[in-house]
Amino acid sequence: MLLIYEFAINEQPHALSKLLWQHRIGHRIVQANNRDQLWILNPADAQQTQTLLELWQQDPSQAQQWVSDAPRRAINPNLAGWHKSPITITTLLVAALIALITGFGENLETLSWFTISSFDIIGGNRIQFEALSTVLEKGEYWRLLTPAFIHFGAAHLIFNALWVWEVGRKLERLMGSLAWLVFALCVAIASNVGQYVINGYPLFGGLSGLVYGLIAFAWAMPWLVRGWPAIISKPLMVFFVIWLILGYTDVFSVIGLGNMANEAHLLGLISGLACAGVYSVMWKLFKRR
Repeated sequence: MLLIYEFAINEQPHALSKLLWQHRIGHRIVQANNRDQLWILNPADAQQTQTLLELWQQDPSQAQQWVSDAPRRAINPNLAGWHKSPITITTLLVAALIALITGFGENLETLSWFTISSFDIIGGNRIQFEALSTVLEKGEYWRLLTPAFIHFGAAHLIFNALWVWEVGRKLERLMGSLAWLVFALCVAIASNVGQYVINGYPLFGGLSGLVYGLIAFAWAMPWLVRGWPAIISKPLMVFFVIWLILGYTDVFSVIGLGNMANEAHLLGLISGLACAGVYSVMWKLFKRR
């Protein structure tokens, strides 16, 4: 992170912050020594931020017009700045590739490469698989992560991918790619291992555990860090909690959506909240330096 500007006592940072978000520049407004400070997350944005800051200082209305026109010139504003979210994009590409390799879960032979435990179908109606301890003893550590990339059907992949793109890319720009990668690994592995240990069945998968982690993290951070932008609204958070609760009922099976990996969803939510707590503490410690 890079300190760009310390506001004067009579300067209000909210308008400039809005302009920076409109221009997709990840930043923080923090308070130190009774002054508001502008920090940017990616030093590569320093020159662009400085230009926008100067425009804002000279003529706020001119800066507002300059930034507001930028999204209109873009072919698709949602795709603008895609290069600032490399881990999010890589996650989605890997999920799409594994979906194709496994035939969206229908090719059992290739599916077995990515499940948390390898398995064999015996007699056409019985599945044989290994305990998690055996998987680790064999050194197949990748299996702790790869179930997150398995999807059973195009709708399953599209639903998860849309939420990872919508929330994940914003968090990656806020946190930085390395921190986002560590976060995603922790949430995905916690979701996969928890699902397997609690449920005891290896045929599960999907990015939904990560989705719940992203939703929980994005919802909690504005409560924990002053100035963190609100990405998730309260109604959306309520929707995901209700969806989680319904997963523990027979509603989805009745309407033909099949069984949900409920433990992965719940542990994704919990681990996302835990990561928000850890990240907020680290952020506050860093700010004091």
